[in-house]
Amino acid sequence: MSCSLTIDAVRDRSKTVTRRHVNTWKTLKEGDRLTLIEKGMGLPKGSSQVVLAEVEIVDVRIEPIGWVHHWTGGDCSLEVVREGFKGMSADEFIRMWLAAHGYPRSLAVVAAGSIPCRRIEWQYL
Repeated sequence: MSCSLTIDAVRDRSKTVTRRHVNTWKTLKEGDRLTLIEKGMGLPKGSSQVVLAEVEIVDVRIEPIGWVHHWTGGDCSLEVVREGFKGMSADEFIRMWLAAHGYPRSLAVVAAGSIPCRRIEWQYL
């Protein structure tokens, strides 16, 4: 799994969660193991993937992306830190995620409550 936006957070083991489009990683389940890499696509010819870490999946669920606000009982900054984006607000994270997944920039964060994502949580091996 590529972690190109959160390389430092993977290296320091503070990233333990990722959210992906609901139509991806459909067969992933608790207990599966993954290799986290810097970049998976678009590597120059002759380049190889850089392995960051090996992880074991502890939870996979589908939930609205807007739940980033509520996932930790009101401390939305903790869930964003788990995503590897320390210092980013929950609203900023939601807007970034929506834009990265092709949703219009004009879409209000409030509307994100109805947009599903796949939340994947892991522990490092």
